[in-house]
Amino acid sequence: MHRMALIIGGSALLAAVAAGPGAFAAPRMLTFGIVPQMSPWTLARRWTPVLEAWSAAVGVRIVLRTAPTIRRFERRVARGDYDLVYLNPVDYLRNRGRYRAFARGQGWLQGILIVRRKGPVRTIDGLAHHVIAFPARHAFAASIEPRRFLQAHGIPFAIRYVGSHDAVYRAVAAGLFIAGGGVCQTYDSLPAHIRRHLRVLWSGPKGLPLPFAARRTLPTSLVRRLTVALLRLPRVVPGAIKRLGFTGFQAARDRDYTRPGAVVH
Repeated sequence: MHRMALIIGGSALLAAVAAGPGAFAAPRMLTFGIVPQMSPWTLARRWTPVLEAWSAAVGVRIVLRTAPTIRRFERRVARGDYDLVYLNPVDYLRNRGRYRAFARGQGWLQGILIVRRKGPVRTIDGLAHHVIAFPARHAFAASIEPRRFLQAHGIPFAIRYVGSHDAVYRAVAAGLFIAGGGVCQTYDSLPAHIRRHLRVLWSGPKGLPLPFAARRTLPTSLVRRLTVALLRLPRVVPGAIKRLGFTGFQAARDRDYTRPGAVVH
């Protein structure tokens, strides 16, 4: 079985996965764009075994693609650069004319604010007049909700967007920022040597997790096959799924994200 490729910027590391049994009228390769919540190299390492198993089950090569920052990823989604995407709910709503949701992780998406475990901040008020790191302007749970919470409580703060959840956590752990925004899923999947320097100061409301979405031009039969295979992956590669912070997957529909109150933006 060939190894998966990560495409960063414009350069590609070639990836191939052995096609599983079954042939149907569909592309022989699908590009899968993943929002870079972690560093691109961490994404490649953690997603490769999952995409290999998914590809083998569907019978189509699924090639990992991402971007150096969440902002660049958002631009590529808007251009329709990917066949499949894993993206935050707000970006999905902005691009649902091009993509349709077909699955999501089980559980909920929950934003957090993290600080250094041995740092000076003990309460939310301690963030006043400090610079807080966030992954990207439109990252819903990791940026929008924490900013709204702080603004609603009258806490003045400055903002620095650093490109990914991973960059936020590492910068706060290193003492470069007093606090940062993230989500429970990416925080829980941090290496122990980084997470031991951090603690959660605030947890936001629970909402719909990030959707997996397919280009609307893909055949319905292919999207159905992708969905069934994805839902079975926790039994095929349980360790790899757990390392990504998932407990499982479930089918999703466009109206899950478009119904009133599903995503506040």
